[in-house]
Amino acid sequence: MDFEKLRDYQKSCVDELREGVRNGHRSQVLVAPTGAGKTVIAAHLLGEAYQKQSRSYFVCDRVSLVDQTSATLDRYGIQHGVIQANHWRYRPWEPIQVISAQTLARRNIDAPKLLIWDESHTMYKTVIDYCKDDAIKVIGLTATPFTKGMGEIFTNVVNSTTTNKLIDQGWLVPLKPYAAKEIDMTGAKVKFTGEWDEQEIEKRGLKIVGDIVAEWEEKTFAHFNKPEKTIVFSATVAHGDELCRMFQARGYNFQQISYKDGNNDRRRALIEEFRRPDSEIVGLVSCEALAKGFDVTDIKIGIGARPYRKSLSGHIQQLGRVMRSHPGKDFAVWLDHGGNLLRFMEDTQDVFEYGVKELKEGAELDAKKRAEKTEKEKKDRKCHACGFVHFKKVCPACGAERNERQTTIDTATGKMLEVDMRGKKPKKPQWMQDKAKVWKEVCHIANDIKNGRRFEAEKFALAQYRQLYGVWPQTTYHIDNNVVPTMEVRNQIRRNIIAYRHRMTKRAA
Repeated sequence: MDFEKLRDYQKSCVDELREGVRNGHRSQVLVAPTGAGKTVIAAHLLGEAYQKQSRSYFVCDRVSLVDQTSATLDRYGIQHGVIQANHWRYRPWEPIQVISAQTLARRNIDAPKLLIWDESHTMYKTVIDYCKDDAIKVIGLTATPFTKGMGEIFTNVVNSTTTNKLIDQGWLVPLKPYAAKEIDMTGAKVKFTGEWDEQEIEKRGLKIVGDIVAEWEEKTFAHFNKPEKTIVFSATVAHGDELCRMFQARGYNFQQISYKDGNNDRRRALIEEFRRPDSEIVGLVSCEALAKGFDVTDIKIGIGARPYRKSLSGHIQQLGRVMRSHPGKDFAVWLDHGGNLLRFMEDTQDVFEYGVKELKEGAELDAKKRAEKTEKEKKDRKCHACGFVHFKKVCPACGAERNERQTTIDTATGKMLEVDMRGKKPKKPQWMQDKAKVWKEVCHIANDIKNGRRFEAEKFALAQYRQLYGVWPQTTYHIDNNVVPTMEVRNQIRRNIIAYRHRMTKRAA
């Protein structure tokens, strides 16, 4: 794949990964939101490996994503094989192979020189064992690096861009979020994983199936004047079956993807039909199978009916399925029946605005126990008439006026990611909190880069600090030998330098 065809931030990712290898990082993780093009970046790296005839594996999170990945590599002209029982593309002689984590666990195959691991937050033990091989270079791909233990595998984080930036640039669409009637999980049993018991979710979720269907019908006609392509995340498979039955009883063709498919042929046929612009299927329903790597771009409505107690990653993965851009798609509607929208609002804002710079921070985010919102908090965060999440005096979705005194909190219409729950900008990453310390670190790095030439170093340091915070530092340029620059500051300045070089190259061209 031609390097020049990559987006600027994708080029920066490739450059940072290369520099990471030069700096001795054998296992790196590329953090990129849904829609940033993680597979495109991987395709470029695999294309380079093919030219060297270097054996490389692209490991998918699940068997159902193997064909999708193979099709992506085809689009970019990368010859490859697929390691999977009875697969039509079995070509063991090709240096590039696509394989699922499950197949990798069952087969004894030669180790590659490069292993690209999609959805690397899933932490499959077999793939982790490959990552421990010093002869293999590993690149993990994920939008949600929040799983405990990732920091023990990956020694370098490359953060490509943020969800907010992708929306501003038109690569993603904003959400119109509605906090609809939710599944009541008060007093529900909790499993050892920290999540609610699935039988409890199923029993309680079945009570509001009618509300879910009615809410969808109202919103699809209100926003689009017709039934629009929809993805539904059900509480359990039984809950999904009942949702499909109810949608179909109202005349809408909804189909479920689950373990009950029996074979991949039925699932593949359903997904391919759903991809068609004139698909006879209005909606696909799934518990988890469609939450990762599913990239049908013309989906305009998402329904979250699986409540999470702690899994921020699960929530963000679901939102990502409806935010991909498509011609004629200006926004996506999200109907939250699980309470996740408000439960994870603050953390979602932070991730959408800043991304994830270090793996420890992500693990702490996903493990954190979140207190349920009070009824007053829920009321303050959504329109009493239609459920739209906003903080205006007049609801931008239906025009209903708040009865109570207007809150001082404000937001932009239809952009959940800009909702400000605290009346101020989302907090910056932990490493940016101490501005005085960061300024000292920047001065150190500037001095090293400019080989002690004070005038050039000071100019460089000022520019970097202003790029980080949007203001000038409050103290003058000075080298404090007691301060050692952190990896986060070094990485961010490296990103700034790479981005600057790309801009200069583009201008020269």
